[in-house]
Amino acid sequence: MVKRYIILILLACSVLYTKAQVSCFAQTQIDRSSVYAQQPFRVTITVLTATWYTAPLDFDNIQIPNAFIMPFFRTVPGMFPYKGKQYAGLQFYYIVFPYKEGRYTLPSINIVAETPAVGDYKPQKVTIKTQAISYIVKPIPKNFSGDNWFVAKDVSISEAWDKPLKRLKVGDVINRTITIDAKGTLPQFIPDLKTDSLPWCGVYPKQANLADTRDEYDANGERTQTITYLLEKEGDFTIPQTTIQWFNPNSGHIYKRSTPLAKIHIAPNPNLGILKTLQDSLRAKEPIKATINVKKGPRLIYGIAWYYFTLYSLAALCILYFIIDVLVRIIKKIRAHYQAYLLSERYWFGKFSRSSLKHPQLLNNLYAWWDRFPVLNKRSSIQKEARENQLDNIDQDMTAYYKHQYADDNSGADIGEDLKKDIKKYRNKILHSDHSAVNKSIGINQTEWEK
Repeated sequence: MVKRYIILILLACSVLYTKAQVSCFAQTQIDRSSVYAQQPFRVTITVLTATWYTAPLDFDNIQIPNAFIMPFFRTVPGMFPYKGKQYAGLQFYYIVFPYKEGRYTLPSINIVAETPAVGDYKPQKVTIKTQAISYIVKPIPKNFSGDNWFVAKDVSISEAWDKPLKRLKVGDVINRTITIDAKGTLPQFIPDLKTDSLPWCGVYPKQANLADTRDEYDANGERTQTITYLLEKEGDFTIPQTTIQWFNPNSGHIYKRSTPLAKIHIAPNPNLGILKTLQDSLRAKEPIKATINVKKGPRLIYGIAWYYFTLYSLAALCILYFIIDVLVRIIKKIRAHYQAYLLSERYWFGKFSRSSLKHPQLLNNLYAWWDRFPVLNKRSSIQKEARENQLDNIDQDMTAYYKHQYADDNSGADIGEDLKKDIKKYRNKILHSDHSAVNKSIGINQTEWEK
């Protein structure tokens, strides 16, 4: 009988111990396991918990051999299914650009999360290790015949000249600017332009400029290069095309785009060397002819003397430039004020005040405002801030809200409204108290914890 009681006690302790454990783990996924050199692939890491998070994730730096990494460390919250259950999760990703063929392994990293155990509300700090994943970087396809292997989703090429390609003469200098805009790749991968020498002119390429034009979701790059041509011979010539060739990983095809051919005529320059001497000699042998001076009036444009027309045109252009400049300044100021307002604490508090009471919208907007609220020595967790400053009403509201959302506690239908009211009182108290408690140095360019 005593033995049976001991077994029951041990089983009860085991159950209690199991309930006190934190159920938190990570999932790592890649969108493809086999790529070509320079072809990017996406690595997504999702950290799941059976309860909720009380602080942002803290993870190690990611290092991968023979590859460039473009991280997107903004965590995105959500609910994710796993083995028939729903888990609260934070998800982030990064894009890997391998540049050398071979077999590689995506290394595991450590992630530190703060989350309560099931049935509890006190957060615990846990360290999670992601799994290592293998991938293959394939060699260049045999059907690629170009000089430089280049992978991109789409590429555009354009050129611009600093002067019209008309009425050119020997000794003139023209500049050609070529811009390559590539989608889905890094600017370091855009190949150099060919600048072959030409027998009728000197070719002098300048240093190329690389620009990283990535957006919120993908990598993009731009390469701009200027080539100077010194015209040395007269005649009709053709400036060759500049061609860019790339492999599109989405379609599996090779594409090519080129600049148009430019045909020019280079006239002789009478001011160069012997040409002027010969012209003077021929003119000296011509007979002298009597000439009659005929006085002509000024050339008229729309019935107005050309110099008055030029003066009026310049004045109109100046006025138009002034009007456009004023309008541009006004638009920039309005846009700057609006952008500043969208990043301000007042805007995000209004968004929280109007937020839905559903999870996770309410918490997302609450922490988005909290990230911008200018308080000295502010904690990343609102609940920690409330406990340390003895704000029991906010602490109790947060605890009740978490229980209501995660522990199937149906009591208190107005918990979210109570939380909004108490947060509003706390904000008004801080903003109208001693200004030394406000950190005015917090910039408007802070990033959000969640969005």
